[in-house]
Amino acid sequence: MKKYPDLPKLPDELDQSLEKLKNNKDMNDAFGKDTINSYIKLRSSEIKEFKQKENFDKTKPITRWEQDNTLDC
Repeated sequence: MKKYPDLPKLPDELDQSLEKLKNNKDMNDAFGKDTINSYIKLRSSEIKEFKQKENFDKTKPITRWEQDNTLDC
């Protein structure tokens, strides 16, 4: 038995999340369509670069691409 059966499921993939963000009126109103579009463009380019260099593996804690591009340590 699910505790919250009517709660919508979150997207599994970042590109799915970006699509939801693109179509979210409240977020577009709050941050402005230009800001949202700029954010989506940046993240989409990161997804494209990642997919050219890596295969995501949920069994590993972090990929080499993530280490090189997202961590400051």
